[in-house]
Amino acid sequence: MSRIYLSLLLLLSASFSYAESFNDDGGWYLGGRLGATVLDIEEANQERDKDPSTASMGVVAGYNFNEFLSLESDLSSFGKFKQGAEPEKLLAFSTYLMGRYHVSDRAALYAKVGNSFIGNDLNLSGGIGIKYQISQQLELDTGYRLIGDVPNTEDDLYEFSVGINYKFGKAKAAPKVVPPPEPKIVPTTINSSTLFKFDSAEMSDSSALAKLAKKMRTSRVDISVEIVAYTDTSGPEAYNLKLSKKRAEAVRDYFIKQGVNEKVIKTGWKGEKDPIASNKTRAGRIKNRRVEVIYIKNNVVY
Repeated sequence: MSRIYLSLLLLLSASFSYAESFNDDGGWYLGGRLGATVLDIEEANQERDKDPSTASMGVVAGYNFNEFLSLESDLSSFGKFKQGAEPEKLLAFSTYLMGRYHVSDRAALYAKVGNSFIGNDLNLSGGIGIKYQISQQLELDTGYRLIGDVPNTEDDLYEFSVGINYKFGKAKAAPKVVPPPEPKIVPTTINSSTLFKFDSAEMSDSSALAKLAKKMRTSRVDISVEIVAYTDTSGPEAYNLKLSKKRAEAVRDYFIKQGVNEKVIKTGWKGEKDPIASNKTRAGRIKNRRVEVIYIKNNVVY
């Protein structure tokens, strides 16, 4: 007997340390179970060739403190056993401290230790088993337990049972899938005053474009490049739109000469539209004369 209870305590303590989420919603549960029992009568008290066995039934109530620890009680009837001249009905009220060890997303081993009241006697009791999650609210409970030193016979009672528990804890909502954030488009801005000659689409300093082209030419399929050119408001609007078109195409042609796949390049021109500074000042007009290059590789903006 002492070895059995020691084994149960060791499994219970292991459950505390290593259990993962199983009944992690917590809360109360109620259930019922059916089983079979055997009364292990010592040879000196045994009048038959075999130990007596009967069917058993019971109701269960418990509370899950967390994912690995519970308190459980049950009221069980183990049928009638002949302990004297007449068979007597054996009833027990038991209370257990239970620990669980998660073995899969739905199944958990458990061990429980406690006491059983039979008549006016208090008897040590313990058990092991497995709980299987059928749904969010229902679980299958299959277990084996021992009640020591049953009154009048001073013999041990063994029970194997199968039951269903209903949990009153709230069902966990399915985890919300958060889509990855869209890449923030931050274009590389190159000032046209340094890139091109005055009032022209002829390049004067291509060093800024050369750095971008070096990154782009190693990728042939998984990139996209968008080039958009702008001007300030100096001069006629139609002229500025035409100039921005020529400058966007000049940047595109430069990238192609540097080995960038022309199929991944898109060009655009907006002339005086979408200024980033005031056109009333010289400094603002310089900022508005620009070429923006958006280079995206594997959904990452460079």
